[in-house]
Amino acid sequence: MTNDVPIVLVHGGAHRAACWNLLMRELEAVGRRTVAVDLPGYGRDSTIDPTPRTLADGIEATAEVIARLARPVMLIGHSLGGMTISGVAECMSDAIDHLVYLAAVVPRDGESAESMATADGMKASAATYVLDDGERIGFRPEMARGIFYNDCPDDIVAAATEALVSTDLGYLTTPVTLSADRFGKIRKTYIVCTRDQAIDPETQRIFARIHPGMAIREIEASHSPFLSKPTELAALLCCL
Repeated sequence: MTNDVPIVLVHGGAHRAACWNLLMRELEAVGRRTVAVDLPGYGRDSTIDPTPRTLADGIEATAEVIARLARPVMLIGHSLGGMTISGVAECMSDAIDHLVYLAAVVPRDGESAESMATADGMKASAATYVLDDGERIGFRPEMARGIFYNDCPDDIVAAATEALVSTDLGYLTTPVTLSADRFGKIRKTYIVCTRDQAIDPETQRIFARIHPGMAIREIEASHSPFLSKPTELAALLCCL
């Protein structure tokens, strides 16, 4: 990757753009321009904001950020963010230089995150770890360390757990449309987190093989290397 390619970061479920702050600091220290997207609806209070958001809203918001950069970008999606970046790649393929899936779900055409949630190795399952009020889901705080942050220092775990937010169900239930001549033409890399307790590392490797030609890299980290190993993750990204 050349140094003039902007990096756009898309968070996963239950998180917001601030989860990337430590990684952004590392990338910017070596001269990388980075932008983190706050996906609409995350943390939505239905008593104040009654309109649920969907994956389409997240794709649109991310596309707007990329359009303002006016040049092809490296687009990185973490966890559930793999759905968002896939949809963005389909709708504006010429604006994406490189797609990077970080411990992320990788859909096929027509799949939703919900349809992939029962796959072997998806440990953060809706039935086990989330509370559902009919519109949104949210992780139980007492489960956060084991699922997301099992190799993070205590202070990082506490701050990250406090920052967890709800996710509108539309991000999980909306399928994504992908085509060979748009999504398929973009260079792709999957970063496997080998100490992940949310998505089994072998399941991540299976995801990485869904689309032919996707490169695979690995980092010895939990589901959240942007918090536990930001320096190492930044160095890996700069070598892609």
